[in-house]
Amino acid sequence: MKWIKRGLWAIFALLVLFVVLVGFLLVTVDPNDYKDRISEVVEEQTGRTLVISGDIGLSVFPRLGLELGETTLSNAEGFEEEFFARVGEVDVAVALLPLLRRELQVQQVRLEGLELNLARNAEGRTNWDDLIDEDAVAEPSEDTRPVTRPADDPETVPEILRGLDIAGIQVRDARLNWRDEQSGTRLSVDPFNLELGRLRLAQETRLDLSLRALMDDLDAAVELQGLVFLDVANQRYTLRRMVAQVEATGEALPAPIKARVEADLIADLLNDLAKVERMTVNAFNTQFTGLVEVAGLSGEPRIHGELRSGQFSPRGLMEELAMEPPETANPDVLGRAAMDMAFEMQGDELKVTQLILTLDESTLSGQATVKDLASPDVNVSMQLDRINLDHYLPPATEANGNGDGNGDTAARDGWPDEPLELPVEMLRELKVAGDLRVGHLTVAGLRMQNVNLKLRARDGQLNVESVQANLYEGQLNGRLGLDVRQDTPRMQARQSLEGIRFGGLLEDLTGDAMVTGGADVSFDVTSRGNSVKALINGLNGNGQMRVADGAVKGINVAQVIRDAEARVRGRSPEETDEPRQTDFTEITGSFRIDNGVVKNDDLRAASPLLRVQGRGEADLNKEQLDYRLDTSLVGTLKGQGGRDLSDLRNVNLPITIRGSFSEPRFGLDLRSVLESRVREETEERVRERVDPVIEEQRERLREEGSRIQEELGDRLRDRLR
Repeated sequence: MKWIKRGLWAIFALLVLFVVLVGFLLVTVDPNDYKDRISEVVEEQTGRTLVISGDIGLSVFPRLGLELGETTLSNAEGFEEEFFARVGEVDVAVALLPLLRRELQVQQVRLEGLELNLARNAEGRTNWDDLIDEDAVAEPSEDTRPVTRPADDPETVPEILRGLDIAGIQVRDARLNWRDEQSGTRLSVDPFNLELGRLRLAQETRLDLSLRALMDDLDAAVELQGLVFLDVANQRYTLRRMVAQVEATGEALPAPIKARVEADLIADLLNDLAKVERMTVNAFNTQFTGLVEVAGLSGEPRIHGELRSGQFSPRGLMEELAMEPPETANPDVLGRAAMDMAFEMQGDELKVTQLILTLDESTLSGQATVKDLASPDVNVSMQLDRINLDHYLPPATEANGNGDGNGDTAARDGWPDEPLELPVEMLRELKVAGDLRVGHLTVAGLRMQNVNLKLRARDGQLNVESVQANLYEGQLNGRLGLDVRQDTPRMQARQSLEGIRFGGLLEDLTGDAMVTGGADVSFDVTSRGNSVKALINGLNGNGQMRVADGAVKGINVAQVIRDAEARVRGRSPEETDEPRQTDFTEITGSFRIDNGVVKNDDLRAASPLLRVQGRGEADLNKEQLDYRLDTSLVGTLKGQGGRDLSDLRNVNLPITIRGSFSEPRFGLDLRSVLESRVREETEERVRERVDPVIEEQRERLREEGSRIQEELGDRLRDRLR
């Protein structure tokens, strides 16, 4: 055992000698004497000037420490900033004895007053290019590319780091400035503060970080706390229970932003995976939750994400963002909304595998795919349960009449002539294909069910290639198109409606069921223009209709005839409680539209009382009517609440409709009809009385002529004898 005691005494003696030697060096050697030499070495190696203005302090036992006062490193040549980096104070201390055991125990790391100026000039050169060994940062070859090692591989963690233990890290009052002349960007982070608790591998430690960033007109402040976990052996790094408070202002933002973000951040390099879990974002009185997973970090990353929101008020959100909420016909809409979505992304392709959006009483669900994010090519399939679009339109304004007080309505050119603000450039770049199904849709007052739309937009042509819907007990089929390839947009609509109840449709569309009955209507129209007025003026096309077993509201032809007949005969029109409508069994006709003027010349209508033929036009530009109905009585007005006018049966009764759309005037010139009928009847009666007399006289003349002829013949024969 003596040799053991001797060995221990030898080791103790060596340690004493080492301590005495270190103490002697610290007493006799001043590291500040080597400032100039340190600066010379830096300049030889980098070409930069290192100025150590503060003191250098060294300690060896029981810790190996370095204290460095204010130090400045000059900037690269050709950059305007005075220096590249400057530090106010650095304090680093490492426990000595564990270091001898090849264990790294850092007792403290403190950095104060760091200022770093980074820049890139217009040619793309940065002010740190000259500090980097190009060979060291060159793209590694397949042979030299780092290999992900298993956790039990002894080379996974360098031996010196296996016992890493840092008592704490403090970075105070740091400043970072970034200037990019290529993009014109300037960024300043001032101050930047970081405090990290005791850091040991595979153990959590607290992180506190705060910074303020200024970029152009944006001013943002961030405070972040969390638990840092570094597991080098398993290549797993996390920031759990992260809580970040963000406040931002600036002209680039619609309103000041104040948000709170909570999440767990995970990087699992061994499995080539990164995650953001249990994410919660609170901003503008709205909460969003979700997660993000990124797989394949070493290759082409594959991203999976989920995002959902609590219920929020879109109207309130717009007010929070200092945006004026739109004025809507129904002031209660835009009151409730929520979102739930899941997506996947790889390369330049994004897939929305699930989307659920609720707005007020409506729910939209479906999927979407976006290819080529730089020039998006979108394919969508959506389902909407119900929506009343009229509720979201601006409130209707009171119409101003143009009447002159005597029943005449002046022609007006009242269609808006302001240019339509179509996003033409965006529409030309739009590439969309998909379908939309709506259970219940209300638009312009029309109520539709089971609406199916097939959409396609490409190369400036936007087409609803198929429009199908059930409405008013009938069926709608057709297509719509918008062409913005040229400066003046072109529009097309081709529709057919079969078996619809016309009265209900017109009642909801215009508020007045002018015509009722079962209808079949088809039309094919086109237009072009940059304003509503131009579109009306450019309207062209054709169509046809058939309406059966209905009535025309607003005019009672039988009553018009009775009133006109009474006035002709000098009597007052009879009072009646009959509805102002004319029943019919069928109305058919076709029309054509030429530059906003609708023309029809083959209207046919039939009823038990009347036969009607119509022709005329409706000028949509001036909102004027000029139409004529040639009406014939084929039945009796008895039983219709009035006197029998059988004397007018089969007589053509011309009814004119003129004036504005809002105040049409109906006219019937029954006096001329009756006068014509009287003339015809008088001529007939005269003929009935005179014709027999004339015929009788003719017969007498013929008889007298025959008698005279016989007498002359007898006399002539006598003379010849």
